[in-house]
Amino acid sequence: MTLARQQKQAAAAVRERLRGLRPAQAEQLRRAVGLLSSGERLLAGQLLLNLARSAPDHPELLRCQGHWYGTEGDWPRAAACLERSHAQRPGDFVLLLQLGTAQDRASDFAAAPRSLQAAAGLANSAEEWLALSLEFDRQGYVEAAMTAVQQVLVRQPGLPVALLQRARCATALGQAELAAADCRALIAARQLLSRAWFLLADLKIVKLSAEELAQLERTAAAPPAAMTAEDKVMLHFALGKSLEDAGRVDAAFAALQHANREASASRPWDPAAFQREVDALRQTFDAAPPAAAGTRGREVIFLVGLPRSGTTLVEQVLASHSQVEGASELPYLGRILNQESERLGKPLGQWAAVATEQDWARMGQDYLDQSARWRADKPVATDKLPDNWLWAGAALRMLPGARIIDCKRDPVETCWSCYKQLFGPGMEHFSYSFEGLAGYWHAYDGLSRFWAERHPARFRAQHYEALVAAPEAQIRALLEFCGLPFEAGCLDFHTVQRAIRTPSALQVRQPMRRTSTPGAAYGTLLDPLRRLFER
Repeated sequence: MTLARQQKQAAAAVRERLRGLRPAQAEQLRRAVGLLSSGERLLAGQLLLNLARSAPDHPELLRCQGHWYGTEGDWPRAAACLERSHAQRPGDFVLLLQLGTAQDRASDFAAAPRSLQAAAGLANSAEEWLALSLEFDRQGYVEAAMTAVQQVLVRQPGLPVALLQRARCATALGQAELAAADCRALIAARQLLSRAWFLLADLKIVKLSAEELAQLERTAAAPPAAMTAEDKVMLHFALGKSLEDAGRVDAAFAALQHANREASASRPWDPAAFQREVDALRQTFDAAPPAAAGTRGREVIFLVGLPRSGTTLVEQVLASHSQVEGASELPYLGRILNQESERLGKPLGQWAAVATEQDWARMGQDYLDQSARWRADKPVATDKLPDNWLWAGAALRMLPGARIIDCKRDPVETCWSCYKQLFGPGMEHFSYSFEGLAGYWHAYDGLSRFWAERHPARFRAQHYEALVAAPEAQIRALLEFCGLPFEAGCLDFHTVQRAIRTPSALQVRQPMRRTSTPGAAYGTLLDPLRRLFER
């Protein structure tokens, strides 16, 4: 299709959406959409409010209002507007996709997948199927995301962004060969190079051939001119991992130092401010009255700790149990606490000591409501967002029946593993220097020990080294702590088929290794890190 024809069709689609509005109203709505696109939310909102007085039920106005409410973070109102629009336009793919997104953001987890499935029934173009795949993936429906992206590739075989999306879905679903093949296809086509190399290396169980490693080294040494700084960071993390796999630890160390130095430039981290936050939390909860006894939250198991400390492994063990759903990294705990802090105009460390039992119960019920979709099929669900170690005291005030498993691993191995990992945007800014890693670990270790002392019956330290040394004994003790009967299937955790959306997605599908000390291969190169743990 020619560009002129595409533009003509797009203009016709806009006219159809605006049908029923007077010319002046249509022009005003176009202007509001333009202002929204440019980030002028206040002016756009004023125009939409004015239009609502004269055309309150027009479906396109309602759709734009829903979009505006979404930019303001008012997802319940966004969903309400979009539902009213959908009632008039039940066959509108774009509207259904927006509605499914808004419903998920508004915690209507029953309605959101229904809207997305309805949108799937209307999808025709590769662009529509790709948008649907990305939204299914964001909401955690990885199998549906894979089905949708396969439809993209039927329509546009070899489409780079679709190959990358399929590789991500395949990784989460344990399909390592497909993920690696898609990454290699992108590399061969010289498309999305940095992301393809990074994802291929991040599979962790797939090693590059000698020819591939040489190609990666050449690309990292002379990247394409159009490659962004962030793409170059991804490329050097991929190179470091691949050089380590090849046993070239000196070169791997140099590549990882370069990668982390470049990454830290755009990821500021203030260790002193973080330590003050941790100290304030400890002081607040030390002075607070003990949590009231209760069973609220008994269906929740939190897995906390540093990244790369074994949280995914422990979740995989628990998810092998017939009563447990592995829900992966859920955002609800931190989100609820942040919303309460915004409502009160002060941080958690300043209001937690004076919050009433009614306040904690309200927030706890909010957590249970938001996470309910993960317990639809099984009575218990895990929440393995590692950073929740910060909020463990608040979690147990909200959910006195919950259990928290603190996943611990040798600090040098944990920090070295983090140092080798490029995390997602906005995440784990502490991990790009030895000093940041050690400072974060010491803050975590001190606070987690405090939680363990305060809540011995609800807070358990699970040591990675103990688990791999004596798996059956440790798994029996772990299940007993969680109030679950022993099931032999938990010993074969690596055979469980489920979507896993973390860097360890493929590693935990393999039998447990007796030892895991990759840092030892680096010898004295890691002495600067080791010294930061000498006391």
